[in-house]
Amino acid sequence: MKTVTFFRLAMAAFCLFVVSAVSVPAHAETDISAIKAAPESIAMGAQYDGIDLTVHGTVPEGSDVVLRFTGPPADMHLREKGKLFGLLWMNVGKVAVKNVPNVCLVDSSRPFDQLGAAVASYRLEGLRDAVEVEKTTELPKIDVAHELILLKEQDGMYHESEGGIVFGKVVDGMQSYTAKLHIPSALSPGKYLVEAAVLRDGIIIGENTAPVEAALVGFPKWLSSMAFDNSLLYGVLATIIAIFSGLIIGMVFQSKGAH
Repeated sequence: MKTVTFFRLAMAAFCLFVVSAVSVPAHAETDISAIKAAPESIAMGAQYDGIDLTVHGTVPEGSDVVLRFTGPPADMHLREKGKLFGLLWMNVGKVAVKNVPNVCLVDSSRPFDQLGAAVASYRLEGLRDAVEVEKTTELPKIDVAHELILLKEQDGMYHESEGGIVFGKVVDGMQSYTAKLHIPSALSPGKYLVEAAVLRDGIIIGENTAPVEAALVGFPKWLSSMAFDNSLLYGVLATIIAIFSGLIIGMVFQSKGAH
């Protein structure tokens, strides 16, 4: 009886050892380090003209990476133009667009057509599917979400690129990567997020995020504070500056006309 009990205990211990030995490599294979973005805080002073954000992390060897820099979704209210009676261009309707981030920058380690459908939600086309459009009038069908993304691309606030993620050396089955995302000069102050999706064989095996904050500093911060906290003084100063600017411009043109 003691022999049978000892045998059962030995078999249970052996099975536990096998399960532990198999599970450890599987966990290590999908181990993804926290991504880091530098700088974590973007200082937007008088000389701010955009900045390159450096992102780096570590993923299992042989993985692909998709990065996205985006802000919180917001609502936009637009006016739709159209010809009245086929002659005059006028505002003919209103459009409310919901769930629209003010910026969306995407980069990948390989061309998107080689990564599969799993990354669609990270791309601009996935953003188009997430946008909600509400029209107040029935007009000829226009893909408002598509046109909005094109407009944002022209402004430099939306951008999609491939191959900008560079991999480093492999150490113990893990590989580092680095990428630079160019943040446009038209970025608004606020809280943003860098998202990383790690893929293998077309399947997302891990995701991670890093926060980034953009804040006004120096003269722009002082000017913004005055506009919100002391609107009367701000209006008086703006008027005085406009008057002096007009006088200076008038004097310049008069001096040129005299010659």
